[in-house]
Amino acid sequence: MAQGKFCVQPQCSTHSRLYWMGIRGTRLVFSMNPAPRRVPIILYLHGGPGDACIPLTMRYNAALERDFRFVNLDQRGSGLSYHPFAPDEVVTIDSMVEDIHQFVLELLRAYGQDSLILVGHSWGSVLGLEMVKRYPSLIRCYIGLGQVVSMRAALRLRRQWGQQSLGPRLGSIVSRESGAADMVLMIDELLSRGGAAMLFGSLGRIMTYLRSPYYNWSRLLNHAKGVAQSRARLDAELEQVDFSGQTSFGAPVYFISGKYDRHLPGSLVERFADGLKSPHRFIRFDRSGHCPQWDEPERFAATVKAICL
Repeated sequence: MAQGKFCVQPQCSTHSRLYWMGIRGTRLVFSMNPAPRRVPIILYLHGGPGDACIPLTMRYNAALERDFRFVNLDQRGSGLSYHPFAPDEVVTIDSMVEDIHQFVLELLRAYGQDSLILVGHSWGSVLGLEMVKRYPSLIRCYIGLGQVVSMRAALRLRRQWGQQSLGPRLGSIVSRESGAADMVLMIDELLSRGGAAMLFGSLGRIMTYLRSPYYNWSRLLNHAKGVAQSRARLDAELEQVDFSGQTSFGAPVYFISGKYDRHLPGSLVERFADGLKSPHRFIRFDRSGHCPQWDEPERFAATVKAICL
């Protein structure tokens, strides 16, 4: 397993450190905690496209390190894996899935295991569910957070809700994938969950990056560049994603949706789960928006342990 290690100590309760691995011509950075060799592995796939989140999982999800080897991968061109995409560099859903496939093979080989637990959030849930479709033998179980089922259906619901609740102008903004849409939806989720106090409290997530020993101003700028270039390459393809015709998977799948998720409404996910013939479960977090893993981290850790141990 070709890897390197960053030696800066994080200022939080996590035991994770940063490593890197060479995969398909690029250098991918990931966080990982020390753990016994046979402990179950969780691989976390961040949202976006491009919205890498190692500081957030280090802060909010460190409890999982007690029972799992928790790995959070910064995807190609994102976060601490940032590099400017070359004009001829292939960056598609298929190519991103293949990056993850090769990374999974290396990770399993390194720790002598046959399969792992895959967690995908939002955009990462597209890559995660594609992994389950294509390589089910490598997946012990899959957990989708803010799961994408049909982006076209989600965007239609967002437009209807936006025009009724926010007016025509903002309704038009939230009907497409964009940074502006994410901001509008996030603010509404926070206000719905707890008003201005919840909105103010969300600044803690921003501060998590500013306080991270792994991010300086240059890396924060690269993070923003990674989001921008990933969206430019992938948003149009993301808007066409549709799993709604899938009726079974070769590994157990679990979906966790926040009650206040405006990005990807839980009603679509619940309906999709109800139609599956293979092992599955839909779980609603009543105090969460689009990020249940950070809105209710204690419940998330308990749920993952109940599902996977």
